[in-house]
Amino acid sequence: MRVLDHSKISTGLVSVSFYNWPDEVHKLAATEHADVAVVMFGANDRPPVRVHGAVDPAQLANFTKIYSARVRDIMTTLKNAHIPVIWVGHPMVRDEEFSADMAILNTIFQDQAARNGAQFVPLWTAFSDNGHFSAYGEGVDGSKVRLRADDGVHLTPSGYQKAAKILEPLIACYQPDAAQKSKPAAPSAPAPSSATQ
Repeated sequence: MRVLDHSKISTGLVSVSFYNWPDEVHKLAATEHADVAVVMFGANDRPPVRVHGAVDPAQLANFTKIYSARVRDIMTTLKNAHIPVIWVGHPMVRDEEFSADMAILNTIFQDQAARNGAQFVPLWTAFSDNGHFSAYGEGVDGSKVRLRADDGVHLTPSGYQKAAKILEPLIACYQPDAAQKSKPAAPSAPAPSSATQ
C-alpha cells in the first residue's frame, strides 16, 4: 500500500485565506490517482459561535451553513473524481468547551457524509473513558497506554496507532485486490447527547 500524505500543520476549513483546502483538493483530485481518501479536520476549526461562553443559535446556524458547504465541496470533488471518502471525526478533547465545539463539527461531518456518499468514522467513543476525557486508554496491543498529547487535543504515537488500527480495515477494502469484498461497517457514531455535551 502506498500512502500519500497531504496533511498541512495548522490548517483547517475555517480560514481558507490561510490555506484553501477546497481548492487544494480540487487540484489533488485532478492529479492523484488514489483508491481512497482519508480526511480529518477539527482542532483548527473551532466554531466562532459563542457569546459570553454560550452558543448563540443564530451564529451556529450561519457557521453550520458556511462550514457544511466547504465540507460538501471536498466530498463532492473527491466523489466526482471517483475517489471514495472516509471522513474521520475528531475525538473528545480535555477542555469541555473545546470538546463541545468538536462535537458540533462532528455533527456537520456526519450529516454531510450521509448526504454526499462518504463514510463517517467517529473516534469519540474509542478515545474516551465512559463518556469522559482520559489521556490514557487501551492501545493496539490491549495494554493501557497514553493516547493523548500534553495539550489534551492531539494524539500520541500510540494514539495515532490506535486510530490507524480503527481505519485499517475500512481502507483495506478499497484496495484493488479487495474489490470483491464487502465494505465493513464504520464504528457506531456517538449518541446524539454525546454530540452536544
